[in-house]
Amino acid sequence: MKPGEFQRARRPEQKEERRSHLLNVTRTLLSEQPGAVVFGLNELARHAGMTKSNVYRYFESREALLMEVLREEAALWYNDLRSDLGTSNEPVSAERLADAIARTASARPLLGHLTSILPSIIEHNVSAECIRDFKTGSLLLIQECASLLHGRTRSLSLSACEEFMHWTLIMITGLWPLSHPSSVANVALQTTELMPFRYDFERDLKRGLRLLLRGLSEETARPGHLGFDP
Repeated sequence: MKPGEFQRARRPEQKEERRSHLLNVTRTLLSEQPGAVVFGLNELARHAGMTKSNVYRYFESREALLMEVLREEAALWYNDLRSDLGTSNEPVSAERLADAIARTASARPLLGHLTSILPSIIEHNVSAECIRDFKTGSLLLIQECASLLHGRTRSLSLSACEEFMHWTLIMITGLWPLSHPSSVANVALQTTELMPFRYDFERDLKRGLRLLLRGLSEETARPGHLGFDP
């Protein structure tokens, strides 16, 4: 598609079509070189068949685009998790919850990658309004996830489930880049003595979440426990 091929969108449905197109092109560019944010707005505009100035009509920056892709990925992941846990009201074990979260998160590499670069890259070139909007939506999703988990376990309070989801995000943010090192680091880590630094995202996230759930369950059971104080 050649730059400028898109005519200026005037109707709401046309504007939404342009936004969706830009998001799809962004996903394509990210998938071509996983683990790296290497494209600029000029490259994005060229692949989208738009001018750079037209891109700015729909998103304030490349990072705002990445933030929107992350918002979509988080929503899709939540749907995956809900499907994985099923519709039964029967309680499930902490191990089952941890396994489901780790498995569904691992299946969405864009979720892991964009979550890991959110504080260090994405949030550094967007407006405060954009960040507030994203964080508000993220908080609502965390609360939905907490409610889902609370309905499937009898050992955790709703506030403990919210705390669990906050720590889950922290684990994903740190574990994703550690489990996806650069090609040079990957070569260096092949020696036997450096095996402790070779991480596996799904395996290690599952282990970390199981330990976290165990600790939260024990804490919730203690007399006088007041719950999560964010």
